[in-house]
Amino acid sequence: MSTMNNNNRIGVENDSETVTSNTTQPTTLCEYLKRRKVMWITFTIIVLVIIITIAIVMVKTKKTNSEIPSTTEEMEATTELTKTTTTSTKRSRTTSKTTSKTTPTTTVPLQCNTTYMAQTTYSTDSGPFGMTVVDVNNDSKPDIIVVHVNTDTINVFLNIGNGTFTAKTSYSTGSMSNSVAMVDVNNDSELDIIVSYMNSNSVGVLLNNGNNAFIGGTTYHVGYHPYDVEVIDVNDDSKPDIIVPNFHSNYVSVLFNIGDDKFSEQTTYSTGSGSYGVAVADVNSDSKPDIIVPNFGSNNVGVLLNIGNGKFSEQTTYSTGLQPQNVAVADVNSDSKPDIIVANSGNSNVGVLLNTGNGTFNTQTTYSTGRQPQNVAVTDVNNDGKPDIIVANYDSNDVSVLLNTGNGTFTAQATYPTGINPRALVVVDVNNDNKPDIIVTNQKSNNVGVLLAC
Repeated sequence: MSTMNNNNRIGVENDSETVTSNTTQPTTLCEYLKRRKVMWITFTIIVLVIIITIAIVMVKTKKTNSEIPSTTEEMEATTELTKTTTTSTKRSRTTSKTTSKTTPTTTVPLQCNTTYMAQTTYSTDSGPFGMTVVDVNNDSKPDIIVVHVNTDTINVFLNIGNGTFTAKTSYSTGSMSNSVAMVDVNNDSELDIIVSYMNSNSVGVLLNNGNNAFIGGTTYHVGYHPYDVEVIDVNDDSKPDIIVPNFHSNYVSVLFNIGDDKFSEQTTYSTGSGSYGVAVADVNSDSKPDIIVPNFGSNNVGVLLNIGNGKFSEQTTYSTGLQPQNVAVADVNSDSKPDIIVANSGNSNVGVLLNTGNGTFNTQTTYSTGRQPQNVAVTDVNNDGKPDIIVANYDSNDVSVLLNTGNGTFTAQATYPTGINPRALVVVDVNNDNKPDIIVTNQKSNNVGVLLAC
């Protein structure tokens, strides 16, 4: 009985073991299949990730390779503009002349998406202020001449073609030279330099000795703080005379050319307060050049009519905006009468005063510019036969171009970056493509900027 129970117990146990064994085997196979399925899914995902990664790398590599030629071209263009130069010093027989080789730089790669390319700059001495652009070496290419208020020097940049210039050549001048003109004053077919010296209240005449070395440096007394200079024959004797506005004397000086490389003492004519710039042009069609002066402190322009023999009438004034600094005179509405365009620095606009005939003018019409316009020029920049307005904006560090739409009206400005504090402005074709280019002095950047027309 006991044995049977044991056997039965054993049998039961064996049966139990058999049952247990039979139920465990299917469970283990299922888990195995699940694990293999997970492994295959994981493997497939990894392969897909690798394939996608390889594809992305190939696309990026192809894109980079396609961009290399344009980058190389830009580097080559930049290399051409940044030629390494050396420094040398030359001595003139009669004047101090220093030639310093500097590298012209471009603010951004040359592009022509608009009317003007990005400026190319040429280093000047400290504080470039006034400027003129004329051919000083008789090679039929206009050169750049700059005067400085900080270094008492003149820089000459010779045009070497295609709108590029040599490094500066420096000449000593008087104290705080702030404006410059170049005219043959002694009829020897060589351009001479006339400079206003703000600190010494004088103008200087430096004669060209024929080798582009300037001699003499004779000075003539004018009013207090001369700010501009024009040289033109005002008394019809075929000899160019000197006209200077004097900011703190409130008059304009006229110095007559008396021959033998000499000028008379000044004759003065009253202006408004703070006469800043000056233009000389025949505004009343009598074939005699008249004087137009912006009066910074009076907020008007004064027109002094030439009454013959270099004598001028009392000024007639026309209201402008605040703090007019410079003027240009040109016929902007095709009526054969020269109009006045004035830079109103205090209002950040330009005023256009149309000529009504006999040297009288309408009330100004204004057009917005950049901040604190310092200088203004008028010339046809888009070859449509209508003169456009170009303005140097001192505080916004750019130049404005306002296109003439006809009848003396203008478009809204388009602006082009310059250096810091552009002051003097000249618009002239410097690369012989029959399109006027823009040249500015950047006072705080200590360079001159050349913006070539597209």
